[in-house]
Amino acid sequence: MKKKYLSILAMIMALVLMVSMTACGNKDEGGADGGETVTEDATGGDTGADKDSDSGAATEKNAEIIKTIDGIDEDLGPRLPLMIESITLYDDGTVAIVPLDELKKNEIKGDETAVYPFADSGEVEDVSVTDYGNGGYRTVIALMKDGTISAVNGRALVEDHIFAVMDNVGSRDNFVAIETETDESATSIIGITDDGQEIVLDYSMNFDEPESEQNP
Repeated sequence: MKKKYLSILAMIMALVLMVSMTACGNKDEGGADGGETVTEDATGGDTGADKDSDSGAATEKNAEIIKTIDGIDEDLGPRLPLMIESITLYDDGTVAIVPLDELKKNEIKGDETAVYPFADSGEVEDVSVTDYGNGGYRTVIALMKDGTISAVNGRALVEDHIFAVMDNVGSRDNFVAIETETDESATSIIGITDDGQEIVLDYSMNFDEPESEQNP
């Protein structure tokens, strides 16, 4: 009889021990779940490394579009094609240019869709496609936020299909606008300063002039 009671007592103790171990296990699992909830990324999975991996994509994704120029090679008339699909100015001063055909082959080296020719020039305030001279040439010209002007070499763009940028055109840092002036012989690019002066920029750009401009 005594042995029977001892056996029953042993079974009860074993049962209590199993129940205690099960309770402890459930408590530990709940703690692990709670830790995962606390550390979940509130940004939806985007990490700093992901954002920094492609600076161009980050600019296009996060910055606001200020200005877009398209239809650049439509209705050309006497103008020469630039092989540019579109130009986009963002509020962070970045300019993205989407090239086509030979320009794309020369300027796009990987899977990118856009080129940033003014990336080393500084932050851009405004950008435009501007006629100059009388040979059908155009340039992409940028008014910088520091008051200087940067311009793409129009002849290199048209003939060599590359972006070659000249900075500090006109050697001033107080420009506030860029305009053009056309007469019967040619179109000139004019920089307007903050004190109202009109500076002809054609000579400062120092582009190789086509023969039609050298011998009008």
